[in-house]
This record gives sequence, C-alpha cells and structure tokens, in this order.
Amino acid sequence: MIRELPPTLAKIAKDELGENPKRTQEDVQHLKEWITKQPHLKARTDDQWLLAVLRGCKFSLERVKKKLDLYYTLRTTAPDVTLRLKPTENKFLEFLRLGTVVILPEATQKLSPCIILIRPGSYHPNTHNVADIMCILIYLVQILVVESDAATVLGTKIVVDYQGVTMAHLAQANPTLLKKMIAVSQDSMPLRLKGSHHVNLPAGIEAIFQLIKGLLNAKARDRLKIHKHYEELREFVPQESLPKEYGGSGGSIAEITEKWVLKMAEYKSWMQQEETLGTDESRRAGAPRTAEEMFGADGSFRKLDIDCYRHKLIIKMTIRPLPAALKKKAAKEINEDDRRIASDIMALRHWLMKQPHLHAIQPNDQWLLAFLRGCKFSLERTKEKLDMYYTLKGLVPEFLTNRDPMDSKIQDILKLGLFLPLKKCQGEDSSRTCIVRVGVFDASKYHLTDVLKIAFMITEIMMLEDDNFNVAGEEVIIDMKGVGISVLSQWTPTLAKKAISCFEKAFPVRVRSNYIISTPPGFEAAYAILKTFLGEKLKKRIKVYNKDYKAIYHAVPQAMLPTDFGGQDGSLQELIDYWKLKVENYRDWFVAQETAQSDEAKRPGAPATSSTLFGVDGSFRTLQFD
Repeated sequence: MIRELPPTLAKIAKDELGENPKRTQEDVQHLKEWITKQPHLKARTDDQWLLAVLRGCKFSLERVKKKLDLYYTLRTTAPDVTLRLKPTENKFLEFLRLGTVVILPEATQKLSPCIILIRPGSYHPNTHNVADIMCILIYLVQILVVESDAATVLGTKIVVDYQGVTMAHLAQANPTLLKKMIAVSQDSMPLRLKGSHHVNLPAGIEAIFQLIKGLLNAKARDRLKIHKHYEELREFVPQESLPKEYGGSGGSIAEITEKWVLKMAEYKSWMQQEETLGTDESRRAGAPRTAEEMFGADGSFRKLDIDCYRHKLIIKMTIRPLPAALKKKAAKEINEDDRRIASDIMALRHWLMKQPHLHAIQPNDQWLLAFLRGCKFSLERTKEKLDMYYTLKGLVPEFLTNRDPMDSKIQDILKLGLFLPLKKCQGEDSSRTCIVRVGVFDASKYHLTDVLKIAFMITEIMMLEDDNFNVAGEEVIIDMKGVGISVLSQWTPTLAKKAISCFEKAFPVRVRSNYIISTPPGFEAAYAILKTFLGEKLKKRIKVYNKDYKAIYHAVPQAMLPTDFGGQDGSLQELIDYWKLKVENYRDWFVAQETAQSDEAKRPGAPATSSTLFGVDGSFRTLQFD
C-alpha cells in the first residue's frame, strides 16, 4: 500500500523526480515481478520500500534494478560491512546507543532534506570498527525511507563530526574497507545525497580524506563541504533538527538515539526477515559477483600514494616549526631532535591505542609534542604523564571537568583575570611569564578549585599553541594583593596536594621561577603548607617579595608587564579581555574533552584511586618538579 503525498511534496516529487501517481503502482508491480524472475536474488518487495528506491533513482526502472541488485549483492560480497552487526542482536543496540549514527528529527517549519549525523569519534576503536557505522546506517535508513516521505522526496544530507577521532580510528580505514563502505552508501542506498558536511577534521586525516574523495562520484564531490566549527555547519542544517549539543533544538543526542532504539523494537519482525535476504551467487545468470572482483587490489586504489607503517598508514605530521633560537634551545635543554619527532608521536599514538583504560579524545600532534617536550623526550616519562593526565580527570573532576567556557561561573572568573599569561616573551627563546591574581575573587562566591580550573584550562591552550611555554617553560608571578583569611583558609593540605600533583604529575609544565608579591598577613602559614609538598629544586625557584613588587623588574622587564604593574604592554583589562576571548574560542576543545579520561575498571593491574594518590602517606610526599 502506497501513501499519498501531501501537495507540497507531491509537486516536488513531480518536478524533481518525475513521479507520476498514476504510474507509481504499475512501476512497483513491475519491480516485484522482476525480482521473482531473478533466481539469485532474495529481496524485499514491500510497496513503500520499492517506491523509496524508485524515488532515489528518479523512476528509472533500469537504474532501480541495478541498485536493488547491488544492495542485496553486498550482503554476500561485503558481509564485513553489511552484516557485521545484526539488527536483532543486543550488540547492535549497544552500538546504536553510542550515538555514532544519528538520524536527526525531521524539520517541520521548512522543507529540508533529512539529516544523518555520523560521529565516528564516539566509539572506542578497541571495541568497535568503523564498518559498524555503515552496518547501523543500512538498517536505520530502511526504516527511514518506509516512514518518511520527506526523506525519499527531498533526499538527505550527511554531517560527519570528527571530534574525538584518533589515530586508532584512522588506522581502521584501510582502502578495501573504504571502497566497500562507499559502495554501500553511495551506490546502493535508496536515498539521494544532497550534501555532505564535515566538521572538526583532525590532524592526520588528510590522506584518508583525499582517498575518500577519489572514490566519490563527481556530484558527491561537488556537494562535499568542510567546516571549521559548528557555527558554519548551522548555516546548512535547520536548527530544529540539530541536537542541543550542536546548538539546536532537536533534543539531546541520547534522546534522539533512544527513539531509534524503540523504533528498532517496532520493526523486529522486519529485521528478522532482513537477515534472510541477499543473493545466491551460484544461481546468478552469468558470472557470479565476488568480493575480489568488486573490491580487489586492481581497482581504484592502484595509484594511491599512502605509505604503510605498522597500523596501515603514516599520517603527515602537523607540527609548527620553531624559530631558530628556540629550536636551538629545544635541542640543548630538552633533547628535541627533528628526525625523531614523527616516530615518537607515532609511538605514543600506538601506545594510547593499546591502553584499554584510556579514552584519549583527539590527541593531535601538537598536544602529544607538548607532553614530549615537558618530559624532555623520554617516551616512558611521557607515557606516565599522559596516563596520569587522563587518570586525574576522573579523580579530580573539580579541576578538570565541566569546563564549558560559556558556563556562567567560568565566565565570571574569566572576567576577573585570575590567571593571565603575558603576550610577550623577553626573547625569542625565553620562557612565558604568567600572572596569578589570587586576591581578586570573592571567597564567599567562589573557591580556589574554581581558580585552579581556569588555570588548567589556559595551561592546556598554551600546550596547544605556545612554543615558548612548551620549550622554555614558564615563570609565574603570584600577586597576593587582596588575599584575606577567607581565601587562605581554603588552601588546605588536601587541596595543595591535589593541585601540585596535577601540575607535577599530569601536566608537561616546566616551572622556571615563582615570584610571590604583595603577601598578606597569614601568608606564612599557607606557604608552610605549600612547601611541605615541594621538592628542593622548586623551593629554590620561589622568591617572596612581600609588597615590593618592583623588585621583580630585574627578572621580568617592565616592557612585558601591564601598566597596572608599572609595565608598558597595555592595561590589565586588555589582557583579561584577550584571554577571555581566547578561552571562549576553545569551547569546542573543552566540551569534546569531557569524556577523555581513564576507566579504572579496565586498567591492567590495580586501579588508581584518590586514596592511593592523595592519601596523607601517599606517593606525593616528596614531589619533584623538573
């Protein structure tokens, strides 16, 4: 039984697809009869399903026959894509609930193609494969096209969000598998592709992306668009369809996904029948289709210029070149060697892939290089620090989670200017100087943990973009002006231990000097707590100037300081505004990193806990800063 189209869609179907309601039933019946005459083909013959394929081929019966034949042939020749997850199995629903493939709500205010959101970074490559995406898509699309006339008439847009994609994900996309996936999605699906939109492309995906584009037809290539951020994406996708995570009003990804889980339950008998369909190539008239013939090495991949290295691919490194003086310092002080950087980064990526307890979201090249530099290129120390970074995200959430820069509390603290790296360095190879203004926040409204959260956020930004910070380290001016007993009372031994362990054990920070100025009454007690957890090296690098802040000019030239500190480089407010905007521009980074942490239940050996790391007699009694 075929549904009648509403007038608006009926006109579009007529004008764009050549649909003629008087002929539709006849075309559907013709296809049913053709299917029964194909000895090798066991295919679905539901009216609405066949009509969807007709619309996808603009009612060309010959094209429909080719597409239907290919659709079911791929069940036989590409089962690693089409049957990897069976729709009646629990693991199908488990993967579906990850929100890796999400068919978004249909727009109601304005006619629009159906939107399919694909989030490959949402699954863990140790437990799933990129082919699972296509398998899920096959069965969701079947439901979509039999229920949604808008989808079959207006077509679809694919949105691929690469947030969280790692080297382990990329390594799964070998040429043969990609060719199978494109055959399924481009050549056999009963939908017209009206556009594909790609956002958050990670460093290293260029080779694979060029490979994919080479397999697409000309129309699909022309409709492919790359976006730098979600704001650009929203120009092409209705807000009412987008999930709230993307700034839309279509509900959360979890809510949308759960509706499709329920829909799969409604289609249980349909899916049971679906598992029996396909082709028997031994009965095909003429030569049987085989995987080797369709996807063999002599196909489109003969001229691909992709080098093999361990896990399938060497990905071009995307590292900023250092200025000459800084490069010389990096070689002398932290053992940096250009000839080794690529292999060291690759080694870290493969190590991360093999850690069952670590979920590292998009560790791009510059991020991993920051850890290497902070550990003087010792791979073992770098691995320990990376492991601790993701571990502490779970154990110290007050510092390292819930870091949306647009959160009202974070906005308020950014406006105060509590942690402010200076814009200039003393020389090309000099360290970065940062000002910490502890006394500017109201201890009745905020806590020192809020201050530390902002400091860690800005530290991560410097790790990603500040080569002076990563190579030459940092100097810190701690301005205690305005600090009262209400603030000092928050600096407990437990908080001190957690904060110092984060900086020392989890972040690749090389503190060169600390200058404490404008110390208040009661400072000595807080300082005594601090020194308890410091190594001798760092104790020697701390200088207390009390109220004589001008004494720091011998170490930090006035030309670098804001005018509020007697300097010459703009006002303090200008610096505050600069860093507030900078942090806001990294919103996508911080939101994406929320799920990047360790799962201690999966850690080989004993799990890390707060008591083992922060207990009074724990391993941080004698912290050593480098």
